[in-house]
Amino acid sequence: MHCLTRIDRSAWIVGLVGLGGCQIPNPAFGLERDSDSDGVSVSAATTEPVLTTSTDPGTTDEPATGPGTSTTGELPLSTGVDTEDTGTGPAPSSCGDNVLDPGEECDDGDGIDGNDCTNHCTLAKCGDGIVHEGQEACDGGDADDPSCTPMCTLAECGDGIKTGSEQCDDGNTDAFDGCTADCELSCNDGVFEPDREECDPSDPVFGDVLALCSETCELKSCFRMTNTEDKDLAGPDWFEACATAPGERIAVLLRDPAGVQYLRFGLKPPSMFAWNPSDMTSTKPPADQWKFASHDRKVELTDLLFDKPEPLVDVLYAFGDDSQPKASEAATCPSSLGDGYALAIAPAGQTTHARLLLMPFAGNTMPRNLGGWLATGPGVELAFSGAPMPLCSADDPPTPFLGAVAIAVF
Repeated sequence: MHCLTRIDRSAWIVGLVGLGGCQIPNPAFGLERDSDSDGVSVSAATTEPVLTTSTDPGTTDEPATGPGTSTTGELPLSTGVDTEDTGTGPAPSSCGDNVLDPGEECDDGDGIDGNDCTNHCTLAKCGDGIVHEGQEACDGGDADDPSCTPMCTLAECGDGIKTGSEQCDDGNTDAFDGCTADCELSCNDGVFEPDREECDPSDPVFGDVLALCSETCELKSCFRMTNTEDKDLAGPDWFEACATAPGERIAVLLRDPAGVQYLRFGLKPPSMFAWNPSDMTSTKPPADQWKFASHDRKVELTDLLFDKPEPLVDVLYAFGDDSQPKASEAATCPSSLGDGYALAIAPAGQTTHARLLLMPFAGNTMPRNLGGWLATGPGVELAFSGAPMPLCSADDPPTPFLGAVAIAVF
């Protein structure tokens, strides 16, 4: 005789093959039992099983009377069944006699509803409304219980299941994905919160720049990178998607674990020249683009972080893909800004200091020769400081910004 068991997520399915039956354990609950040849469990029960009493079918005597007996010729209910069990529907008439009979998944006869065999002679499973000790923290059954998950674990913020008073639950602690670490929605509530979102299209601040912000309160970017202490920019073509993107405005965002640290946007001034990989904020020949003074389309940036006002106006310089300093001027600071794609944001009127720099170490033909650029380490691919950083002082190198940068052209 064989006893076949099969597991799925919510239950055990038991098949009986051959004559008679055997008591089937529920390995999902870490219990093991054996059965003898007669189908009666030989495992130790926590209490003595109460066997059903009935008339011996081989005699003509009057049926016995008393608790647990039947005077109608039908099999009586076992006195081993807990009358307080929470199962649904009637139990088989022989349930609780410690013998596996047809219609029963198990029968341990111990009268305990919270182990691997219930008092309805069904195998324990999550969702049956019975809390199985040591295996489940709760079991709401078919009821809508906000304190209990469908996996029979106590609901808590961060388990990836929205329950109770949670507005959301995405199972992570990232504060910038629309659901905060305390399971609150942080997007489209009418207020831009830089510590929880990159932007918010429902905030009046973004009323005239809706193309900048997605419905999930993330900047719609043509370039995005998380800068670490290692090398993160793959090559000098990093800005290609932004250089070929249509649009009349550009925005730059910096964000670290504490929140958005920099968010400004500006209008590209009208020009007979289109924004393209060669001519972005400068229409001069490539050999002259490394000079700040050669950028005749520089973009003045407006601050969108009203709680971090900047008294100075920032100016964005985007250096074209084929920009390259003259060989005779290669040692002039800051000539290597113009060797392929680079982004610099400087206070208005500054030509030797910048607030933000973004570029790979090597351009199309040569390494960057900014003061201290290489010596600072790989993380300086993205440099940012609230105070303008000197571009040519090896004693005061640019400050690496370890966080995310996003650029949008819209």
